[in-house]
Amino acid sequence: MQTKLLFAISALLVAAPAAQADKTPRLHPTEAACVFYESSGQMMNGTITHCHRDHAYEQYEIQNTEIGFAGITQTQNQHTITIGEWIYAIDLSTNSGTKTKNPFYQGIVDALDDSSSEDMTAAFMDAMAMTATGQTKMIANTQCSVYNSSMMGTVCMTDGGLMLEQSFMGMTQTATSVSIGDGGDDANYALYQTVPITEGPDLSNGINVQDLMNQMGQQ
Repeated sequence: MQTKLLFAISALLVAAPAAQADKTPRLHPTEAACVFYESSGQMMNGTITHCHRDHAYEQYEIQNTEIGFAGITQTQNQHTITIGEWIYAIDLSTNSGTKTKNPFYQGIVDALDDSSSEDMTAAFMDAMAMTATGQTKMIANTQCSVYNSSMMGTVCMTDGGLMLEQSFMGMTQTATSVSIGDGGDDANYALYQTVPITEGPDLSNGINVQDLMNQMGQQ
């Protein structure tokens, strides 16, 4: 439950905002990409796929994981889609989901939309309090630079703003494959249209952790 909550809050913080009247906001320096991860740790093991297109105005993440805590193990098959200001959290085991409005969208648009790719990456690193270590790695045949962050742990980021590795709170997420220029399967962006969707918690006044936990417990 704690791990699920961490990923839910992270998704809200990085989710893409609503389109302006005349254009789609640019929210990531890389126009389209898919990164496939292996996740391992004391609490969670499995695979995670993250894809985005239109500079992350549209994105999805698929988690096939097994979470264990205090001797209890739970399998998750979670599909999260972000399109504009809306976040759809779909539980594939029940073929149902929730729809939540991202309360951070306008601030993200204001901070990133008119930035260059370099400024966009720098703004994200500054927001996450990331400090360069001077080390580089080759992960999934792609070079990345290592940073330390009190908010994200140790991460390895490409110049194009793709995270290839993260170690945080005893968990490690490492890319096994990177596909730049490929935004993923169209069907994965439209999945929310094929399952019953209910309203998620109202986050307009900020994140209410208890509401999130209650919502997750219903899935």
